[in-house]
Amino acid sequence: MIWVMIISLLVLMIIGVPIAFAMGAASLLYILVEGISLEIVTQRFFTSTQSFAFLAIPFFILMGCIMEHGGVAKRIINLANSLVRSLPGGLASVSVVTNMGMAGVSGSAAADAAAVGGVLMPEMKKKGYPASFSVALNASASVVGVIIPPSSVIIIIAWLSNLSVGEMFLAGAIPGILLSLAYLALTIVISIKRNYPREEKASWREIGKNLVNASLTIILPIFLVLSIVLGIATATEAAALAAVYAFVISFFIYRSLHLRQIFRALRDTVYTTTVVMFIVCSSMIFSWILINEGVPKLISDILLGFGLPNWALLLVIIFIMTLGGMFLDTVPNLFIFVPILYPITAEMGIDPMHFSIIMLCTLSIGLFTPPVGTSLFVSCRIANIRMEDTIKDLIPYFLVGTVMVIVVAFIPQLTLWLPNVLSK
Repeated sequence: MIWVMIISLLVLMIIGVPIAFAMGAASLLYILVEGISLEIVTQRFFTSTQSFAFLAIPFFILMGCIMEHGGVAKRIINLANSLVRSLPGGLASVSVVTNMGMAGVSGSAAADAAAVGGVLMPEMKKKGYPASFSVALNASASVVGVIIPPSSVIIIIAWLSNLSVGEMFLAGAIPGILLSLAYLALTIVISIKRNYPREEKASWREIGKNLVNASLTIILPIFLVLSIVLGIATATEAAALAAVYAFVISFFIYRSLHLRQIFRALRDTVYTTTVVMFIVCSSMIFSWILINEGVPKLISDILLGFGLPNWALLLVIIFIMTLGGMFLDTVPNLFIFVPILYPITAEMGIDPMHFSIIMLCTLSIGLFTPPVGTSLFVSCRIANIRMEDTIKDLIPYFLVGTVMVIVVAFIPQLTLWLPNVLSK
């Protein structure tokens, strides 16, 4: 019946059923056929959300929505534009740096892809950049939104693995920044090769002006993470304070947030929170069935039974997660992979926080790979082109992203150094 459940999930996904409904329906089929009480469904569906840490998710989403509707993205774009537009492929480089800056504000790859792509991709088209390259660039650069803190996905993986949210935020900072810098370097190389245009170098006065305009936004993620790490506030309290801060600077200081935008921000927060938590609840039922049937132990015995050295086994695990990232969104993958892979990596002696970031980085690559990549879908919709038309331009970013995952995997200090220093 486990195979029937998994095949049912794949079939439902292929015919276009949303992942939350597909996982829920496949799990329900298993429960009905096995004669398990339906009370289990209700219990698992609702008790999975009974966590104070999960209350931080809607506040983080609200903060991002307020920033998005309050025109904060434009300030970050202006700052990035003045800093890097004189590099080869000026606007392309601006896109990468802006996505890195937005990651600390929205915490969502799809939101970053929409906010940054909606502004920069039309401009890139006017400058002669091919739509397929713009889409590949925007989709891949946006995935750091789930790695660089704050990130609602980090809250979920911290809850699943029983780790500190604050330390996980710190652990994701350096890998996320390194991934962005790797994409920036690749973008510059491609731009030189294809002779994409540079923009006029900004004056120091312009850079200073844009830095001042964006300063209140830049300090937000720093304030948020440090307040958690230093014990000033819990993740939920910090998220609530960050949402209030976002409202104050957007409504009273920037004066770019009006009543209509507030309504839209609240509406988008409710919609996004509902989608995320529905996926969490459905994934929890699916994960419970896998654990109840002993699937994690079975897979663990199979992988460890190969007798591979630890470095080779880690590469196999990264390959498996990469495949999973191509076909499922990040959150469902976490609920599947955490119970299966954590016991294996524990026997390999890998620090759970380190492996959490390896998993997060690996699964984030799937956000811009067909056939399910969320960021890729958003970017394609903005540019009005098909996913398959972007594959050629996506391949270099996929390869560089995979190399950076391996670098993070085999150099643990990139992940663990910052938590060890700041959490003492």
